[in-house]
Amino acid sequence: MENNIVPNNEERDFCEFQMDLADFELSQEDLQEIETLEFNALQTSFRDISSDDESENLHVPKKRRRMVINSDSESDSVKDFVLQNLPTSSNTYTKWKNPTGCTARAIPFTEPTGMKSPFSRDLSQGDPEDFYSLLVDDSLFEIIAEQSNLFATQSFGDKDFKPCSRSHTWQPTDKHEIKRFFGLILFMGLVKLPSISDYWSTDDIFQQPFPRTVMTRNRFELLLQYLHFADNYNLNPNDRIGKIRYLVNLLNDKFKAYYAPKEELCVDESMIPFRGRVTFRQYNKSKRHKYGIKLFKVCTNPGYTLKIQVYSGKNIDIENNTPTKIVLSLCDELLNKGHTIATDNWYTSLELAYELLKNDTHFLGTVRKNRKYLPRKVVETNLKRGEFVAQENDCGITVLKWKDKRDVLMLSTKHTDKFTRLNVRGKAVQKPAMVIDYNKCKASVDMSDQMTAYSTPLRKTVKWYRKLAIELLLNTAVVNALIMYKETTKKNISVVDYRKNLVQYLTKSGRPETGNLALELRPKRRKNELVKKKGPVRKMRRFCVGCYKKNVEKMSRKDAKNKTLKVPTYCLQCDGQPHYCLPCFNREHRT
Repeated sequence: MENNIVPNNEERDFCEFQMDLADFELSQEDLQEIETLEFNALQTSFRDISSDDESENLHVPKKRRRMVINSDSESDSVKDFVLQNLPTSSNTYTKWKNPTGCTARAIPFTEPTGMKSPFSRDLSQGDPEDFYSLLVDDSLFEIIAEQSNLFATQSFGDKDFKPCSRSHTWQPTDKHEIKRFFGLILFMGLVKLPSISDYWSTDDIFQQPFPRTVMTRNRFELLLQYLHFADNYNLNPNDRIGKIRYLVNLLNDKFKAYYAPKEELCVDESMIPFRGRVTFRQYNKSKRHKYGIKLFKVCTNPGYTLKIQVYSGKNIDIENNTPTKIVLSLCDELLNKGHTIATDNWYTSLELAYELLKNDTHFLGTVRKNRKYLPRKVVETNLKRGEFVAQENDCGITVLKWKDKRDVLMLSTKHTDKFTRLNVRGKAVQKPAMVIDYNKCKASVDMSDQMTAYSTPLRKTVKWYRKLAIELLLNTAVVNALIMYKETTKKNISVVDYRKNLVQYLTKSGRPETGNLALELRPKRRKNELVKKKGPVRKMRRFCVGCYKKNVEKMSRKDAKNKTLKVPTYCLQCDGQPHYCLPCFNREHRT
């Protein structure tokens, strides 16, 4: 009995395909031309595939069947037939077309902006220190005092200090002293001197009367030495910024708790200058400070910082290892509200634009011409000054290239190719609307960096986390408090005057209304003097008390007496006026 063989779908399609070509007769040259056409069409299809929609990837078989046709026919008919039967992608992400003058959909922004209620109502007549206390309150200073005391205790157990070390005079600190300490650091940003010790100098040129009324120099340097923000014994060994992690998270929570951002947001990086030894130190030749610690932050106009992330290395920081993840991580609580996020060309990509559109957020930024899946017509067109070319896709993404002094390549989900007329230095000029809005959004980060640079208290230090803490507490928090103060009270004040008010507020913490606290707390120092007795040296000499005590521990009193040196010098201030040689006197009174 014969078995009936039923052809499968693939074989049936191939047979029908052969029947359709039965009347064609091709030469060897035609076959080569068909193969070239087929390869070029496949390459074009590959370029039309978007990286964002992985479910619609085109799967090309590893082996292509070669059709053997024994007859010749017209080449044009064969070309049309082959092109019609090649697979095409239904993905609309990279199907670019000329702009139609309207976006795919408008995302409204209806959120309230500015300082949140009821704080704006309660502080409408507030002082500058009231707004700063919202962001950096007494509980934070209390935590810093506790961790500094703990670090000093741990240091005494782990290190052997020299007898003359200043650390032996350490006394536990409290929140009031920590506030005065930070007030002095803020003062040092207003009044610049070459070194910290110069602020307590009695030199006619460097002499400053204010610091000595707040704290002694030795106490200030001790607090700076043991300033700490976390317990070293309970740190996560895999967290490179564990010593400052709690402070960063706490300030981020404070920044977003009291202020609602405007519609326009900007994501960018800032550099804290630092040339010391730290694994995640960065180099950026385009920055004013080329070496330092990189901060990613999201800001809103007029320079308010909403969130900060410290970059700790590509292999360690999982959240910040790609530009798209950085933006989504910084703006995770700002999505689905209709905001417009602007970035520079390091962050901008089609992938990020699709992700933000999914979360009802507009996107705007400059883009590098080598990014994937950009329209080739826009990227490769050569323009003269004032000319432009643009294309859009069905998702509402517009890519525009405009020639000013040089090519400007922009990507936006909010704009079309419309231009706006402006007056620049008395001349009427036209610019793309997306370029104008981008400059407006980008100004928030630039304004934040500019205001923090005015009278900054940052100084050279060997400990990176202390410099980072001073940047956050006395630069970023101060600028944010200044913005809330000006918008709420409607008073115009410069950042320098605002810092001066904070210096007065911080340095008065825990001090009496009148009097010099530093002089009151300073222990009265008895100045011991080594004096030589008048008269014949042979008759005035006595045994050195220090040498005798040292020798009597090793030998009998008789032998110790014979070994002890006789000297004519004695201490005038000590009880009984004991005799000392110079080394014993220095060891007793100078250490």
